[in-house]
Amino acid sequence: MFVYWTVITMLCLSQLQQRRWNGVSSLMYPNDYGPTLFRDAGNVTFDFIVVGGGSAGATVAARLSEIPEWNVLLLEAGGDPPANTETPLRFSDLMTSDVDWTFITEPEPHLFGGLEHGRCQVSRGLMLGGSSSMNAMMYLRGTKRDFDEWERLGNTGWGFGDVLPYFIKSENFTGSGGRWDAVPHGRNGPLTVSPLVSIDPAYSAVADGNRLLRLAELDDINRFAPPAVGYGPMDFTVRDGLRCSTLKAFLLPASGRQNLFVAKNVRVTQVMMQRISAPGGRNCTRAVGVEYVTPSGRAKRVYASREVILSAGVIMSPQILMVSGVGPAEHLRQHGIRVISDLPVGYNYQDHVSFAGLVFSDRKNRSRADISRESTDLVRATLDLVSAGIGTMGLTNLVSFVDTAAKGRADIQVVYLRFAYNSTRNTPNKRSRMSNMFGYSDQVARLYDDLNILSDSVLAIPINVDGRSTGRVVLRSGDPMARPKIYTNYLSHDDEIETLLRGIDFVVELSKTKPMVDAGLVLEPVEFPDCVAHAWGTRDYWVCAIRNVGTSLYHPVGTCRMGPACDHRSVVDTTLNVKGVNGLRVIDSSIMPKVVSVNTNAATIMIAEKGSDIIKKFYGKLL
Repeated sequence: MFVYWTVITMLCLSQLQQRRWNGVSSLMYPNDYGPTLFRDAGNVTFDFIVVGGGSAGATVAARLSEIPEWNVLLLEAGGDPPANTETPLRFSDLMTSDVDWTFITEPEPHLFGGLEHGRCQVSRGLMLGGSSSMNAMMYLRGTKRDFDEWERLGNTGWGFGDVLPYFIKSENFTGSGGRWDAVPHGRNGPLTVSPLVSIDPAYSAVADGNRLLRLAELDDINRFAPPAVGYGPMDFTVRDGLRCSTLKAFLLPASGRQNLFVAKNVRVTQVMMQRISAPGGRNCTRAVGVEYVTPSGRAKRVYASREVILSAGVIMSPQILMVSGVGPAEHLRQHGIRVISDLPVGYNYQDHVSFAGLVFSDRKNRSRADISRESTDLVRATLDLVSAGIGTMGLTNLVSFVDTAAKGRADIQVVYLRFAYNSTRNTPNKRSRMSNMFGYSDQVARLYDDLNILSDSVLAIPINVDGRSTGRVVLRSGDPMARPKIYTNYLSHDDEIETLLRGIDFVVELSKTKPMVDAGLVLEPVEFPDCVAHAWGTRDYWVCAIRNVGTSLYHPVGTCRMGPACDHRSVVDTTLNVKGVNGLRVIDSSIMPKVVSVNTNAATIMIAEKGSDIIKKFYGKLL
């Protein structure tokens, strides 16, 4: 990843609605139904209401609108993505911006001491396309073991063999024929998935170092037998050099349908419930619509004749459920909310904990002028690829999956980021990019900034993809506009710290390999202020550092857990219906019973694809 401020004139995006901002094309959904919706009386009814136009919601709305007789309303709290979302290398510009929810967790003992105000930042997309409009676009499905574990937990129909067709259905894979033969890929889906190009000179050094550490070279990280343990290039949701979000892939191609209505800047506050008489004389509760707030602050209602579908994400889907009366009974009563269905909403919050405290300098005994010139030349050459329609994420094209505990599967993922010389302070909000990306305090971020004025900085970030800790999302109050509290409960098991320590050991050993030494990449002793009592590089230092700056890499899931009908730990059943409420489903990453052992966006889109087919099948519309 590069940090840069050169404005590029992008290629024209044919057949898509566009607007221009500083010479860069950006996407705009052409028909905002919001103003019409706000003017109508409160009895407007649709077949389906989808809450949240992100990675899952945009997919669900587009797929349901394939049935011409179904009128589908999509309500998105944000608006259109800004121009800089289109360029893959600028993804970090979006963090803590106006299109980021920028959720902040609660303080927790022995965690986050080096983060701003002792809290962890959780970035989520606040715009059409959601987090798929601001993430790093890494397309990693998950392992066979991940989904077979879902099935083992009682989720029949969600094993690897059941979900693989939905990954393939979404995908328009642009890779070569050899890779097509080795791993099943889709060629006809709406979501462009592409291998990228890297001209970063550190790429070969890092790759060769991985090889000398006896990691296997992989040409397709999405392989499933045997699982991916090794290093190699990733695939990304990139089309012709630009981001391919779910807005671009699913929603815009459906924008001409007369039965799809998309309202922007609409904040849904709760689901409206109604007691109805069911066959056999029993009463049941049914979701009949939603309440929402317009951009001007007016409270309004809109109704659904068939279903309300929550795709508001891992934090807002449980928030909306709880203020609507679906959640832990005692917790709801504490906030004066009438209990409709007593369910463990908000529990099972899971995430991948990362450690971004391993920084390489790239000085090579050069003068400051040579460092500046060579860094600028690399940035310019990389951006020339983008302007020519060639996808690149620079050094971030490369990833390592390491089996540090000899379990036969990876427990550490390592991602690599390059920050161009003297760039970490060059941000829209004038804060350090380290603070924007990782939530670092100004004091900690300054350590990185001071290195970055000497040369390019290269981060090697180990991520624990085999964690067990679960946290919780709870209501702050009964006010639906109040942001919920998030308790991560990170690193609550000692073996999770041990895993990260082994990940750090891997990077330290990588730094000693001949290719890295010959490339002039030097692992710098970044000494965090709260850990100065320990010598840098010792076990005690690393344990302190992990607890100090270990943070989210933005893969939270699980707060509306899926499970069988008999599972008291679950919120939705295996058809994604909310238990105890008719006409209400959750379809997003919050339903994952266990976080997949890779980045979560591909699996979230898969959930949306499968959930859409579940609905079609229920109503006899699945072909």
